[in-house]
Amino acid sequence: MWRGKTVRRGSTVRAGTVTLAAALAALTLLGVLGTSPGAAVVRVTDSGAWLWSAAKGWVTHVNGPSGAPDFNVELAAARGHPVELAQDGVSVLVTDLRTGVVSRIDPATMDLASRQFGPAGADGSTGAVRVVARDELAFVIETDSGLVTRIDPRTLDIIGEQISVGARVTGAGIDADGVLWVVVAERGEAVAIRDGRRLATVPVAAPRSTLGLTIAGGQPVVIDATSPALVPVTATGAHPAVSLPAPAGGNRRLLVAPTIEGRVVPVLVEGTGTVLLVDLDAHDGDGSTQQVQLAGQRPSPDLGAPVIEAGRLYVPDNGTGRVLVYDRSAGRFEAPIQLAGDAGMVTLFVRNGTVWANNTDGTSAVAVDPDGRRRDVDKYAPDLAVPVANASTSAPPPVVVPSAPGQQIPPTVRPSRAARPTVPARTQPGAAPNPVPGTGQPPTTAAPPRPPDTATVPSVIATLPPTTTPAAVPGQPSITAGSASGAVIFTVAAGAGGPATTFTVSTSLGTNETLQGSGSLSVPTTGCQTVSATATATGPGGTSTSSTPAQALGCVPPGPVRNLDVVGVGLGTDDPKRRITWQPPLDDGGGPLEYVVTITNFGNPGEYPPETYTTTGLVLDVVGYTGGTDTCASCQDFTVQARNAAGTGAGQTNRARSE
Repeated sequence: MWRGKTVRRGSTVRAGTVTLAAALAALTLLGVLGTSPGAAVVRVTDSGAWLWSAAKGWVTHVNGPSGAPDFNVELAAARGHPVELAQDGVSVLVTDLRTGVVSRIDPATMDLASRQFGPAGADGSTGAVRVVARDELAFVIETDSGLVTRIDPRTLDIIGEQISVGARVTGAGIDADGVLWVVVAERGEAVAIRDGRRLATVPVAAPRSTLGLTIAGGQPVVIDATSPALVPVTATGAHPAVSLPAPAGGNRRLLVAPTIEGRVVPVLVEGTGTVLLVDLDAHDGDGSTQQVQLAGQRPSPDLGAPVIEAGRLYVPDNGTGRVLVYDRSAGRFEAPIQLAGDAGMVTLFVRNGTVWANNTDGTSAVAVDPDGRRRDVDKYAPDLAVPVANASTSAPPPVVVPSAPGQQIPPTVRPSRAARPTVPARTQPGAAPNPVPGTGQPPTTAAPPRPPDTATVPSVIATLPPTTTPAAVPGQPSITAGSASGAVIFTVAAGAGGPATTFTVSTSLGTNETLQGSGSLSVPTTGCQTVSATATATGPGGTSTSSTPAQALGCVPPGPVRNLDVVGVGLGTDDPKRRITWQPPLDDGGGPLEYVVTITNFGNPGEYPPETYTTTGLVLDVVGYTGGTDTCASCQDFTVQARNAAGTGAGQTNRARSE
């Protein structure tokens, strides 16, 4: 196990690697969380967040109030790999999903440790490993084998006995009472584990159903894509299932975030562009579902699990590198959050009321406050402090994990940490010496360091920066979009980095304007027109750019059509038809309308599959089915929906029968 520690505020620490079961890479710090250990110990629950950058192999802590990065922890061995971050406990746990290495970052001391979990294959790969954590509880779950191991989130030591559920785990989470829940789809069960033993086994679905799990409002909810339904569970049994309407079903994957802060669960039905908002507490627990159609936002097929916070729905779109935002109270989409110029993996989660959207493939992230205010984050912000490195290593004996469950596992014996070498003070003419680590006070002497112990890595003093340095390149400018009636307003401000003297804003409509310092640009639009803007910051150190799209105010999905009617035309002849007529919705939502007409034969759907027509008119003649019988073989539902560029309105249905 390897541990590195920060030396002083604004310092950079880099240390070598030591093998426990896998290598852990170097540590880079761009700052510290607080000015004293007492302040730092609570920062894991602050309003900030930890974000992954795959290209750099960095885990970045972003300060909540300022939206600026505090420091980066570099995990070079995980560079380019998918990872999961558990940041709801006493430590930040980073799981490399490709190698099974779990790394722990202590936000109070900046200690870093890693340990390999999961069985190693002949080719060096490991079985799938997931880590779930809450408060002072943490569990490593080997999903393929169903082996559950409790660990100490402060040390990664194994606690107590392992438990095997005997089959593949398809979902896991810790509820508000500290109970670990794992879902076993092969048996259609949810298993509750507490204090090292099985608390309950709850049947929730037919065996071999497609199952997952989310923790909604602190309570476990099983996601059943086969039924389809959401099934709240407790240790006493399953609650009544909340059925999900079409297009859910047919074993379409249902994407749900692993934790939801409230009791409204957003469910993305994969491949349909439909999000179901399921209120588990509505109608005496029977559930109430609202559908949100993403079609008007032109989403890519590669969408991720949505989240909901402060009345806004957020849907990550990896195919376009952005996040779609729907305001439930206003019933309209807001301008998307653009994180990448094109496709990019987007992670999305909520911490303490703030929504964090992160481009794991690049430098950009965005924090959204409960009031909808967006703050851009540059995770690659440069380190301007004088770097000083100091680290030590200790390698305790590896923990032996028994192959059979039920065997008591002794706690790991952790040897005392070897003494750290002293870092000599470095001064420049007229400059104060470097502070003593942990005190903020200058040293009394500048004695050279004693030779390091065999268990330590030699100290490294980085070269002081030159007296004059080239001007820094301006950071990516912050560009946010707002809407007014018939216009989009782009507001530009300086980002982190070097100074910017001017900002040039260009839009997809050909509008160009140069701003002296931060400012706003209003762009007239018509209908549901989408406008993208690019801001270029120019300063002594060069230029940098950022882009964002927006839509004009009033561009929302239309309301329902009115006065839908279906009559027979030419019945009894060789050319019978159904004539469908309707009137436009009172609220067209802005922009031109078209109408989607769907005809469903409910008397004999196997012989007559649904038919869909699109028209811009208010009348549609379709060939009518003949030969109606007492079994109602020709009974049909006629549904008409209005659609504009923002989305599709609610459908109106008329039931008719061929005579």
